[in-house]
Parts: sequence; C-alpha cells; structure tokens
Amino acid sequence: MALLQTWAEIVASTLRSDASLREELQDAIYNVSPHETPLLSRLQAVPVGNMFVQWQVDSFAAAAHNAQLEGIAHSAYDVTVPTRADNITQIFYKGASVSDRQRASDHAGMDDPFVYYEGKHLVEIKRDMELALVKGSAATGTTDTANQMGGFVNVISTNKTSQSSVTLTETIFNDLLELTWGNTAVMPTEVYAGPKLKRTISLYATKVTPFLAAEGRQQILTTTRYESDFGVVTTDLHRDLTNNASFCELLVIDPNWFATGWLQPMRREVLARDGKRTRYQISGEFTLLYRNEKAGLVAQGCNPYIV
Repeated sequence: MALLQTWAEIVASTLRSDASLREELQDAIYNVSPHETPLLSRLQAVPVGNMFVQWQVDSFAAAAHNAQLEGIAHSAYDVTVPTRADNITQIFYKGASVSDRQRASDHAGMDDPFVYYEGKHLVEIKRDMELALVKGSAATGTTDTANQMGGFVNVISTNKTSQSSVTLTETIFNDLLELTWGNTAVMPTEVYAGPKLKRTISLYATKVTPFLAAEGRQQILTTTRYESDFGVVTTDLHRDLTNNASFCELLVIDPNWFATGWLQPMRREVLARDGKRTRYQISGEFTLLYRNEKAGLVAQGCNPYIV
C-alpha cells in the first residue's frame, strides 16, 4: 500500500467518506501576473491620420573652421535635404463572449463574469502593446498578414551597440550615456533595464554618502536617480528587455523625442447580441513615433554583476 497520496486522492477520499461536505472555495480570485506598462503609460499620446506614418529628419553639417578671404565672391554650397523616417500602425485586439447562463449563475470571486473577463483582457492588451513598443519588428501586412510596428530595440540604429561579454561597469554605463550625447544635442533622461542590470546600476560606487539613523535599521541598496556628466537619468525596471546571466539589454531615451501615435484610440465595445450570449471587444491601433531615433540608445549583450 502506498504511503503517499496525491492531493486529488485526498480530496476524493474525503468526499467519499461524507458526500454532504461542501468544498471550501474562497470568494476571491488571486492574480499576481505582471501588468506594468511604463512606456505605454509615460510616453505622450498623439493622433495620427494614416496607418503609414512618416515624418522628416534632418541634421547639421559637422562644424568646420570656415576661414574665408576678404571680399569673397558668392558661391553655392551643397545642401542636404531632410530624410523621411516612418513606422506603421498595429491593430491590437481582444474579444470574448459570455453566455446568459454563465452570467445568471452564482460565481465565486466575481459578481459578473462578463465584467471580470473584460477587465482581464484590458490588462492583457496593454501588456501586448508594451511588448510591441519595446521589441516590435516593423512589417507591412497583406490580406493574410497583419501590420506590425517597429519598437525601440529595432528602430534605434545610430546609438545601438553590442556589448557582448562586457560587464556593465560604471565606466561602461557612462560611456553609453556619452555616446548618446556625442551624436545629438540630447541629454538622455530615462534608463530601462531588467532586474539584473538594474541591480548592477544600484551597486555603482558613486560619490554618495547616505545619512541614516541607526535606530531606523534601514539599508538602502537601490539607485533610482543617477547624475552623470551627461545629465540626470532615472533608472526603471522593465520586464520586456532581455535579462539573463550573459545577455542583458539596456534602453536609454529622452522621452521628449518619442510618442505613441494613435490611429484608433483604445475602445471598449459591447457588441449586438446574436443569441443567448453577450459579446465584447477591446481594440486600439497605434505606432511608435521616434521623431529622431538618435535620441535613444540600445545596448545589447551586457553582462551584469549579479548573475
């Protein structure tokens, strides 16, 4: 005879011994899945008028000595015309139906399953949008293929570096901030990283002396604001940046140069009944507007201190 029983066997044995016992199902539903959307929540949202969005980008010529002779005659200098950058809007959608029987029945943890599932889908679609903002790969759709927008990791090219097998020391971190400053007049202000790089940044031995009362028994081991020669940056955790012992990603941006462009704003709709059920859909269509991709930086392959 087996000495150990599975949980299902224990429950079944209990019910057989007294079928009148009511199972203990608490009147609550617990969900601790991640739901943060820092970029979607923080970036400015603006309307756009087409699925294919374009804007113009220009740059100044490199500084030169420009010494000229007195009385020089007019001569024409070459001019460079602005170039176009673009992105494409992506449709995000969630929908479901709930039968009349389900809505009329008593449920543990929810008053109305229609309201519960609708709220759950709203959170899920926002998480999908956040992932697309970070790692979307632009693709023009066809009749059978959906459009996909380009996200930060793929639209940033000028300040995109491979730090393969390089530990993100404080010197390397400042080198990356300098790279953005060196290519633009932009001072990056927001840094996003997974937990391993975030912990690495928090270990930097900068010129900081904390003053804490001993009786408070408080230990501070985090950096949320870092002041460098190239500006003050905030450091934030982000779940969608690759994060493991040997390959981590870092995103640095000036949010003034990025926005979300909405062709169709987020919309929640209850659809017409088509039988003994109620249907709903949640949708939105937007893209990432990177007014100048040089205002951001992506570092890939960084090694953290913490593994």
